[in-house]
Amino acid sequence: MGYAEVQKLYKKRHGKFAKSSWIANILNDHGKTRMKSPARKGDYKYPCPAEERSKLEKILKELGMI
Repeated sequence: MGYAEVQKLYKKRHGKFAKSSWIANILNDHGKTRMKSPARKGDYKYPCPAEERSKLEKILKELGMI
């Protein structure tokens, strides 16, 4: 599974687009990223909003990504 599949499923269920940085932020919090991107300076520019986090985590769990 990749980010595109997660974004499609999120859009289908919740009618919103999930930014890839939201997905990366959650995966990083769960220790599922390999390393910090060299292009990223500091924290995430667009961290996952609290109101979207549980919905996105649920989808990531269903897909076996976390």
